[in-house]
Amino acid sequence: MSAGNPVLRMLLLALMPAVALADQQQGLLEQWTVSGTAPVAVTIPGERAGGVAWARPLGGEWIRLESEWHEGRARLILGPTEIGGGRALVVLDPPEWLALEDAGPPTVERFEVGGADATGQHSVGLGWLEELPESIVLSVRDDANPIDRDTISVQTAAGTFRPRDSGVEFAPDGPRAGTLTVLPRQIAGLAELVQATIALVVDDFAIDEEQTRRTVTWQLSPRRRLDDGTILAVDSTTSSAGWQQWWVIADGVPMTEQDGSTAGKTWLSEQHEREHWLRWEFPEPREVNGVRLHWPWYQVWRTSREYDVQTWDGERWVPQVEVRDQSEQPMSEHRFAPVTTTAVRVLQRPMGGQAERLDYMWLAEVEVLVRE
Repeated sequence: MSAGNPVLRMLLLALMPAVALADQQQGLLEQWTVSGTAPVAVTIPGERAGGVAWARPLGGEWIRLESEWHEGRARLILGPTEIGGGRALVVLDPPEWLALEDAGPPTVERFEVGGADATGQHSVGLGWLEELPESIVLSVRDDANPIDRDTISVQTAAGTFRPRDSGVEFAPDGPRAGTLTVLPRQIAGLAELVQATIALVVDDFAIDEEQTRRTVTWQLSPRRRLDDGTILAVDSTTSSAGWQQWWVIADGVPMTEQDGSTAGKTWLSEQHEREHWLRWEFPEPREVNGVRLHWPWYQVWRTSREYDVQTWDGERWVPQVEVRDQSEQPMSEHRFAPVTTTAVRVLQRPMGGQAERLDYMWLAEVEVLVRE
């Protein structure tokens, strides 16, 4: 770096290199960010003598710079036009294949989440999911520059993954297009995240600071392994503080009217108008013949009005009991003919909660009745 002629009164705040690698035939592309007050003179490494330097001021067009090349270094002068706004991108000796005028990232041609089209969206919120989405697909195309394969990534709290990793594949369609396919169920560590955001990132070789980025967020339905190996799962949990330990509904201690608060003593679902559910998954088949449901006390017994008790037959959920227009009471016990099964579910119908809390499912203690 050189201050050059003192008349230039250079104040250089930042000189930051960013090197992008094309393929072996295309070679290296040297890119620098220069920040400061104009005029500015800088000396930076240059790959070969006699090259060409270009600058693009913030929000402006590319301008060829006055430059001197000597012994692997280039001395550049940026006047008020080249560094207008206090910042400029500088490129040394750009290759012929690079379209300098391209100032944007690749265009999204298709964005698909779990088979549903989301092309017009930058971010998709899936809410609570019982299992990870099967696939996420992002197809991109650039009209001017090749796709930069080194930028292709899938970013999550479990780590950053690339096409060589399990669950991530990029299929090129020529040098300037391709499809990034993500299979979340194959990505290591993703199933352990209750709340997850996954970002699909693809960029081209355009000299800009933008990337094509699409995000998907979700929350996995909580589950808990009980002492006997049973997996207890619920569709969702409230975001309100105090109900995080929802599995207290399997601790054998129902609420009473004397308990001062339902927090820490009950499971409270998220508030929405869709179905809610609670499910037991047994480590081996069991012969069951009912369920016992204790309801929370908050001013009144928060007894759900409409739900079904179901058992799993290996292919589908089979209704055993249908509850409709149930009145408020501290406990509901539902018996049915013995069934050998690996899972039992209580499925609350949409808006089937207690009369003053139709969009919640709220329980204080639960139990599957096993035939003795």
